[in-house]
Amino acid sequence: MKKQNIIIIIVFGALIFGLGLLGWLTPDQAFSENENRYLQELPKLSEDTMVNGDFGDEVEDYLSDQFWQRDSWTAARSKMKMLLRNKDIGGVYLCEDGYYIEKVTQTDVDEARLQKNLQTVKDFFTRCEEKGLAAENLTFMPVPTPGYTLRNKLPRYATLFDEDAVFDEMKLVFDDQLVDLRTDFAKAAESEQLYYRTDHHWKTAGALLGYQCYRAAMGLSIPAAADYTVERYEGFRGTLYSKVLDKNAATDTVELYHRKGDAALTVTYDNADHASCYDMEKLQQKDMYEVFFGGNWPTVTITGGPENGRRLLVLKDSYANALLPFAAADYEKIVAVDLRYYLGSLSELMEQEGITDEMLGSNHVFYLPYLMGERSPHNNPLARATFTGMTMDTKIDRLALAK
Repeated sequence: MKKQNIIIIIVFGALIFGLGLLGWLTPDQAFSENENRYLQELPKLSEDTMVNGDFGDEVEDYLSDQFWQRDSWTAARSKMKMLLRNKDIGGVYLCEDGYYIEKVTQTDVDEARLQKNLQTVKDFFTRCEEKGLAAENLTFMPVPTPGYTLRNKLPRYATLFDEDAVFDEMKLVFDDQLVDLRTDFAKAAESEQLYYRTDHHWKTAGALLGYQCYRAAMGLSIPAAADYTVERYEGFRGTLYSKVLDKNAATDTVELYHRKGDAALTVTYDNADHASCYDMEKLQQKDMYEVFFGGNWPTVTITGGPENGRRLLVLKDSYANALLPFAAADYEKIVAVDLRYYLGSLSELMEQEGITDEMLGSNHVFYLPYLMGERSPHNNPLARATFTGMTMDTKIDRLALAK
C-alpha cells in the first residue's frame, strides 16, 4: 500500500513538474482572443507589492493565465462537469434554450460601495444642473442583467443577487431620472430574444428596446422596429462561451440595424473619422460584438444627424455600443465617453462640446451602464464600469469602482 502511494505521489509530482516546465518553455501570451482580454504578465517584485499582498495575487493570476494549453484544460473541465450534469461551470450557469448566464450572487454586491457610487453619480447630475442642464434631461438607465430578465430559464438551484433591491435603492436616489427597464424587458423577453445566448451583452433588438424606453421617458418620439432594415450575421459565440468552451454551445446572430433614409454620418474614434458606426471587418473575428465602433474607445463622437441643435453626452460601457447607432438619427451630435478608458476631465469635455449650454432644453446627459458592470481590460478584477464613483473631474486611477 505504501509503495502504491509513493508511485502515485511520484507520478503526480512528475505531471505537475512537466506542466510547469512546458509553461515555462512556452512564450507568454499577451492577449487572449478567446477571452477578449489581456493576460497577466510576469509580475515585478517590489517592496510595496510584497507588503500589500499584490505580488502574491499577481503571481497566482500569472500562473493561471499562462498555464500551458489553458483553453484545452478549460474545455476538458467543462466536459467532465457536464457529464456529471453540473450546470454551474466556471461561474456560468448553463440554462434552458442554450443560454449561458453569469453567476453573480449577493456576496458580489458591495453595499457600502454601491451607496457611495450611486450618490456620486447623483452629485454629477447636480453639477450638470449647475452648469445649465435641466434636471429632466439627465437620465440614469442601468440595463437589467440577463439573469434577472431570463430567470425562468435558470437551473432550479441557481442563486443570484437581489436585483430588485438594487433597483429600489437606485429609485430612492434618482427618482424620475431613473429609467427602469425591468417590466418592459420581462414582457418583451416572452416573445423575442433580447440577450445573446453565450455573451453578457444585449442583442441589437434589446438595445433598440432600451432606446425606445429612453425616448419614451424623455417624452420624445419613439422609433419603431419597422423603421429599420436589418443585416444578419451568423456564428457568434461570446464572453461566457469562453469560460466554458463547449464545442456544442449555441451560436447567435449579430444584427445591424439601418434606419431608412438615414443621413451620412461622421463617426470619430481612435483619432480617425469613419463613415459608419459599424466596423464590418470585426465580423470576421471571434468577438463579433466589436462590429460596433470596432470595440471600446475613450471617446466616440457622432455627427451628421439632423440639424436640430440636440447634443447628447453618453457615459457608458460597451452595452451602449449597440444603442448609439439608434440615437445617431435623432441628435445633431453625440459624444460617448467610456469611463474605463477616458483619462480626462468630463467638465472640460462638456465645455468643449457645448453640452453645458441649455440651448432651449435640447442637451441631454445619459448614463447607461450594464447593471453589474464590465471589467476593464487591464487585469484588474475590480475595475468595472457600473456605478463608477466619479466626479466630473475624476481621473480614472482615482475612481471608486463597484463589483
